[in-house]
Amino acid sequence: MFETTSISRFSKNMLLGKLKQSIFVLIATLSCSIPLTVRADLYEGNTTSQEPVVDEIQKIEQALTAPLEVPSGSQDLANKFVDQILPKLLANDARLVQQLGFGDSTNTVTIDEAFAVMLIRRDDVMSLIGGQAKPFQLVNNKNNWLLSGSRLVPKRIVFLLKRNDNSDEADDTRSSITIEQSADGSSWRIIQVGAPKLSGAMRQTIRGYTKPNPNHFLLWIPDLNRHYLGTIENRMVNLTVLFNDRLTKGQRGKDQIVDADFLEKLKQLYEDLDLPKKLRQPTTRKVPSVQAR
Repeated sequence: MFETTSISRFSKNMLLGKLKQSIFVLIATLSCSIPLTVRADLYEGNTTSQEPVVDEIQKIEQALTAPLEVPSGSQDLANKFVDQILPKLLANDARLVQQLGFGDSTNTVTIDEAFAVMLIRRDDVMSLIGGQAKPFQLVNNKNNWLLSGSRLVPKRIVFLLKRNDNSDEADDTRSSITIEQSADGSSWRIIQVGAPKLSGAMRQTIRGYTKPNPNHFLLWIPDLNRHYLGTIENRMVNLTVLFNDRLTKGQRGKDQIVDADFLEKLKQLYEDLDLPKKLRQPTTRKVPSVQAR
């Protein structure tokens, strides 16, 4: 599903090539093996009317409401990238430093926070629209979870990065690294570096969050280029809008209720993607800029 590394946009082919080459070398040399496997049988039918196993719902709820337990393989890869690869990648390249979201310098970049990434696809959304699944199914998806012993751990982790400078400079840092488990469960790999817009929106929204027990995760709808900050409460998925969205009427920092109206808007976006550009509705003919870059 993710065979290439996504990076921030470059205007010079030479810089783009340099970044890609460095990251591909990283993936080839630093991927960390870890004995985690997907229990697909526990999630079969998550896009049908079949109810998921209650015990697994409890495990998912616990995994998303408790402080995130970062799998050691993903943490090791993130540390190696930040400590070994990133300094060489950005050395004497002020333009690249800014494009990856580090402001004016990269003095002692460190990992700030880590969040689980819950990825949903078209079938997941359509099953909700058809009444075949409940909103909790947004996170009850075999593509999002790995079984480690008796625990469920997220298959994708986004690490927000910061500079260990004074507080004002640290606040300017808007960068991240996203890592996912390979399909066969044998290693972790980098799928995105930089994403300054997304990183900044997450940081700002989390700081303004006032509700209790804010253990957040990132909900990602890649087909529609949508990102939401999520929490779980009483087995309900609560979403917060990260970017103003004229198509779904979402306002940054506001709650996004997963109701029939919201799902219908997502359905319309999917349907428009299937049409030639000239036949789309005027409001959806132009695909919005990538939120994560």
